[in-house]
Amino acid sequence: MMLFYIIQSISSYPFKTYKRVHASATLFTLLTIISCCAEAEWSSKVSNSSYYTDDVALFSVTRRLSLKDDPTQPVVDRPNQGGDFINEPSAELEWSRENFLGKSKMSLNAGGYIFVDRTPFSHGLYELQLSQAFLTDTKISLHYNVIPDLFLGKNTFKQASGNDSEEDEKLTSHYWSLFLDQPLTNNLTIRLLGRYGLRNYNAPFQNRNTQFWTLGPHIEWLIKPGIELLVGYHYEPGTASYQKTVNVNDDISYVNQYASAELKIHILERLSSVFIVDFENNKFDTHNINDLHYGSSENVFQGEIELLYELERNTAIKLGWQHGSRKLTSDNQTIKNNNVWLGFEYKFPTL
Repeated sequence: MMLFYIIQSISSYPFKTYKRVHASATLFTLLTIISCCAEAEWSSKVSNSSYYTDDVALFSVTRRLSLKDDPTQPVVDRPNQGGDFINEPSAELEWSRENFLGKSKMSLNAGGYIFVDRTPFSHGLYELQLSQAFLTDTKISLHYNVIPDLFLGKNTFKQASGNDSEEDEKLTSHYWSLFLDQPLTNNLTIRLLGRYGLRNYNAPFQNRNTQFWTLGPHIEWLIKPGIELLVGYHYEPGTASYQKTVNVNDDISYVNQYASAELKIHILERLSSVFIVDFENNKFDTHNINDLHYGSSENVFQGEIELLYELERNTAIKLGWQHGSRKLTSDNQTIKNNNVWLGFEYKFPTL
């Protein structure tokens, strides 16, 4: 039916030759896609988690502090903005197919954090992944991730005239990642990460627009059946425009170093646990002695535990707790926050 409407719409164009060429091209393209899809495997997954956080401003920052996510979320200037309940619905669609090189995959993931009372903090999360596994067991993966209009809270904008104003601070993050996986033994795999990204702020905070690059290795080790360890390190410089920051003495350029370890243990046949520890050092890289961030850095320590129980083959529930502690060297106060959650996930049968 969709194919009929597409061709019918094309046939309304005034030029007959144009009609025939485009109708044929459209039909050929659609038939090619249908043919490929018929030979591919499709799988999908849906999940939902309910959280409570004691700091809405730090929630997204702490949840994404992970080797598999975006650990260098922007510094939040005003934490301690109160607690709230949050829902996280998400859906993932995956397509895979054998080819002459090995196996290719594509997946689309869409989700979001929906705050019950503090609704301005609600935002979406979207990701596209493409990967090719070769017959040599080497795998290359490309990821694109976007978070539009992430609300960071109210912040003070210091104008060049010296006047201050209270404004909503938001940003949109884009990043592109390249992963290269190579098994060294049956139990040990090394992964190399390269990443480039942009963080674009709303007016009047556009002086904080940042581009960043990330490099780092990950190591996955199957210690023995039922016990898996993932460790990794990231090095990342982020650069804001000096011409825009010098007028407002607000340069958030940085050099970030991040390390993490994740231990997964299958306790029982259907019960497993995940333990994660993270450390992050974010050193501000401004050379302007009048800048708010001159000579300061932030240290973050974070721990997480999650239990997963398989109710049946395709359904699991999870229960978790996360605790974080962060401190700026220019501030005597240590900021602590906690997140707890209960959720489920369901994997649909493969087609």
